[in-house]
Amino acid sequence: MQHRVFISYSHTDETHLAQLLNHLSVMRNDGLIEEWCDRKIAPGQEWENEIDKNLESATVILLLISSDFLGSKYCYALEMQKAMELHESGKAVVVPIIIRSCDWARAPFAKLQALPTDAKPVRKWGDEDDAWLDVAKGLRKVIDSFSPTMLPKRVNGSNLDQVEVLQTFEDWLQDTEMLLTHRAVNRVLLSHIYVEPDLRSTDDQIEENFRTRPALSLARNPAHYLVFGEEQQGKTSLLKRLYHECYAAGFSPIYIDGETVTTSDIDKVLVKASKHQYGERINIESDKIVILIDDISKFRLNEKARGKLLRSIEARYVHVVITASKSFSYVAPDIVELDAYSQFDILKFGHEKRAEITEKWISLGVEEQISAEDLYRQSDELKSRLDSVIRGNIVPPKPIYVLMLLQMFEAYSRQNLELTSSGHCYQELIYQAFKKAGILPKDVGSYLNILTELAWALHMKRDSFSESDLEIFFDEYHKEYLKVDRQQAINKLQSNSILAVIDGRIKFKYSYVFYFFVAKKIAEGYAKNETIRNEISILLNELHREDYANILVFVTHHTKDDWILDEIQVSLMELFDDQDKADLKKDKLAFMDDFLAQIPTLVMEQRVITEERSKHHKRLDNIDDDSSENNGDHIDANDFLAKINKVFKGMEIAGQIVRNRHASLPKESLYSLVEQGSGTGLRFLNYFIGISDTMKNEVVRSIEAHFRDHPNITNEQVERMAETAFLQTTYGVINGVMRKIASAIGSKEASEIYDELEKTEDTPATMLLNRAISMHYQKELDVDEITKTAIHFSDNAVCSRILRELVIQHTYMFPVNYREKAQLAESLNISIQGQRLLDRQTKVKA
Repeated sequence: MQHRVFISYSHTDETHLAQLLNHLSVMRNDGLIEEWCDRKIAPGQEWENEIDKNLESATVILLLISSDFLGSKYCYALEMQKAMELHESGKAVVVPIIIRSCDWARAPFAKLQALPTDAKPVRKWGDEDDAWLDVAKGLRKVIDSFSPTMLPKRVNGSNLDQVEVLQTFEDWLQDTEMLLTHRAVNRVLLSHIYVEPDLRSTDDQIEENFRTRPALSLARNPAHYLVFGEEQQGKTSLLKRLYHECYAAGFSPIYIDGETVTTSDIDKVLVKASKHQYGERINIESDKIVILIDDISKFRLNEKARGKLLRSIEARYVHVVITASKSFSYVAPDIVELDAYSQFDILKFGHEKRAEITEKWISLGVEEQISAEDLYRQSDELKSRLDSVIRGNIVPPKPIYVLMLLQMFEAYSRQNLELTSSGHCYQELIYQAFKKAGILPKDVGSYLNILTELAWALHMKRDSFSESDLEIFFDEYHKEYLKVDRQQAINKLQSNSILAVIDGRIKFKYSYVFYFFVAKKIAEGYAKNETIRNEISILLNELHREDYANILVFVTHHTKDDWILDEIQVSLMELFDDQDKADLKKDKLAFMDDFLAQIPTLVMEQRVITEERSKHHKRLDNIDDDSSENNGDHIDANDFLAKINKVFKGMEIAGQIVRNRHASLPKESLYSLVEQGSGTGLRFLNYFIGISDTMKNEVVRSIEAHFRDHPNITNEQVERMAETAFLQTTYGVINGVMRKIASAIGSKEASEIYDELEKTEDTPATMLLNRAISMHYQKELDVDEITKTAIHFSDNAVCSRILRELVIQHTYMFPVNYREKAQLAESLNISIQGQRLLDRQTKVKA
C-alpha cells in the first residue's frame, strides 16, 4: 500500500523538515509513500482548503515536535487536534517526531510512541543523520504494519477518474465473512485482523530465493497475475485488501465475482460491477483501472467465451489479478490466454503468520495501552494453544481456522472457562462443519456414529479405501445400526469437505477429523474389543509415526480412564530401559570442559525484540517444512531412528496429557507422567553422552579425514578442528535435547509438579529442566531462582552454558527491565552490550 504522509511542522523547523524529506527519499522512490507538507501549495490555491484536504486524505501523519510547534495555534490547536481524531478513528496513524527539547509530556499525543528511539530529541544526537536514520527505520515499521480501517478519500484532482466507493461496498470489503466477536471492539473488521500471506511462484525456473513474495506486493507492481489457493485459504480476503491498496494508491479497482460472469462482453461485465461498487458508471477505459477477478473456475462460460473475455482483459488492462482454486492449476496450462500470467500459490499460515494474527487479535482496542511484556506473554500463550491444535497440520494452517480457534478461546475466556483439552476445539470444529453441511441437530448423533465407524474402517484398511469399499461399509453398517440414506450422507459429507475422493480413494479431507473419530472408536471399545486393544499395541509400537502419535493424543481426549495413561507410561518405560537417566553432573561431562573453555564467551547483545521474535518464528517454519517431508511412516519400528522418534513423540504425548488434563488428574498421576516423560528423554541423553565419550577418538578421526582434503592446514590444526567440530555437535545435541524435553513435558499450570521433580531427583538435569520450563511456559525470569541455579552450576561448564543461553534468548524475545538484566549479568557472569537500549520500547502497536 502506498501511504499518504502529511507532515505538520512549525516553519521555524524548516531545516529539520528538509532533513526528514531527504531521509524519506528511499521509501518515496520505492512507491511506499507520497508525502505532503504546506510547501507544496501552489500559488493561487487556497492554503487552508489544501491543508484540510491533504490532512483528511492522509494515512500517516507526522508531527515535528518543538517548542515552536507547541506554541503555534494552527499546528497545535488545529492540525494536531484533527490528526488525533483521524488516529482515534483508525483512518490514520499519528507519529510524533521530537525535534527539540520541550515540555510535551501532557500533550494529547504524549500517549503515542514517539521517534527517535526513547523520544530523544534529534538535536541531542551527536550526529543528526543518525537520528534521522533512526526515525526513517521507525517510520518504515509503521508504514509496513499499518492499514487504515476504511478506504481514505482521495485528494480532489489527484485522479480525475477515481470515484468514491459506495459505503455498502466498503462495508463488504471490511466484512470478515464470519461472525467474530471480541471483548474490546464492537465489530471486528477485516483490516483489524488481516495478515498478508506469502505467495510462491509456480515457475521453477526462478531461483529459489526469489520465488516467494508478499501477497500485497501485487498491488504495487502492475502486471497480470494468477493466484491459486485451496478452499478457505483467503483468496477473497486477499482481493479485498488488494482493492484497498490499489484504491489508496490512486487507482480505480473493479472487483468481479467469477460466479456472476455470464457473458464474454467485457464492457457489460465491468459496467455492472462498477455500478455496484461506485454507484455510477466510471471510465472503464482509464489506465487507472485494476481488474480483480475472484475465482476464474466459477465462470459460467464455455471455453470459447472464456477465451474471448480473457483476451479482451489482457489487451485493455495492464494490471489484472485473478484467483483460482488449487485444482484449477491443473487446467490452467491448457488455457493459452493465461500463458502470460505470472502464477503463484498462496502459502500456508506458518508460525510467523500465526504469531502476527495472534498479536493483532490481542491488541484489538488496546493498541496504545498494552505493554510489550503483556502483548508478547499473552501472544505466546495463545499461540501455544493454537499450535497444540494445528500441530502437525492436523488442522489446516489457514486463516479461517486460526480465526475460528481464536474466537473459541475468546468465547471461553469471556465465560471464565478454560478449554481443558485441545480435543474440545476439534469437536467444536466438527460441529461447525456439520452445521455448514446442513446436518440437523436431531441427526448429529447419527452422523457422529457413521464417521466413527467409517474412520475405523479406513484406519484398519491402512488408507486403501475405494468407493466400492464404501458401499461394502454401508452394507455392514446397516447390519448393526439403523439404516440411513447412504447417498444423502455421502453427498453431505463430500460436498462440505468432510470426506473427499483422492486418486479413487475415500479419505477424510482433514486429518483432525480422521484422528478424532479413530480415537473415539478406540476409547469407546477398548474395554470390550480385543481387536481395539491389539491396535493400541500397534500404535504404541509404531509411536514414531506422526499419524499414530496423533491418534493417541486424541484418545486421551475421548477417555478419562486410566488405561490409556498406563499404556503410554509402560511404553515410555521400555524406551532405552537399559540406561540410567542423564543427571548432567560435572564428572559425566568432564570431557567437554576444555572445549567450553575455548569457545567465545556469551554476550547479552542489543537486539530488537520484534526482529528476534520474527527470526524465531521463521526458524520454526523451517523446522516444520523439514519435518513434513518425513513423518516417520516408512521407518521400520525396530530401526534405531524409530526408537529416537518414539522418545520424542512419547514425551510430547505425556506433555499433551499434562497440559490438557492438569485440572482433572490427581497430582500423583501428573507427577508420574512428568517423571516418565522426562525420564525417557534423559535416558536417551545418557545413552548419547555415553557413546559420545566412548567413540570420541573414532569420530574425531573420521572428521579429520574430511579436513585433510585441505592441504594448506597442518596436522595439528586438522586435529583441533576435528575435535572442536565433534564437541560442538555433542554440546548442541545435549542443549537441544534438554530444551526439547522442557518444551515437550512442560506446562504453565503444573509448576508445582516440576518443583517436586527437581526436589525429589535433585540433579543438575532436573534443575535445568525446571528453569527451562519456567522460562518457556511462564514467560518470565525468576532472578532469584536463576541466581541460585547459577551458583549451583558454578563448577559445571555444560549446565552453566545452557543456563546462560536460555536466559539470553529470553531477553531477546521478551522485554526485561534494566535492573533485572544487570542482576542477571552479574550472577551469570555475562557482559552486556548496549543494555539500556534493550529497554527502550514500553508500548507497541499491532
